[in-house]
Parts: sequence; structure tokens; C-alpha cells
Amino acid sequence: MGQEKICTSCGVRLVGRTETTFLCPSCGKVLIGRCMNCRDQSVRYKCSECGFVGP
Repeated sequence: MGQEKICTSCGVRLVGRTETTFLCPSCGKVLIGRCMNCRDQSVRYKCSECGFVGP
């Protein structure tokens, strides 16, 4: 079974259709998770590999 997906910004578990995951737009190595709340409010996230910060 795969690793549980969580929001990179707030740590909430990602289980619904409104959440999204994508590879870091800078390094492409880390899977970034975003919950609906953090996406709607443009809460920042930070890549644990390269330090890229995005909204």
C-alpha cells in the first residue's frame, strides 16, 4: 500500500476529490499535497528537497 497523502501546508490527510497532489514545480522530486482550504486561501508550501516556496 502507498504512503498516505497529506497537505504539505497544514498536514491534514488528503482523501477527497478537491485535494490535489503534484511534483514540486522546481525540482520535480517531491510530491506536494494541497487540501481545498490551503488551495483556496493560497497558503504557502515549501518543498522539503529544494526549498521552493509556492502559493
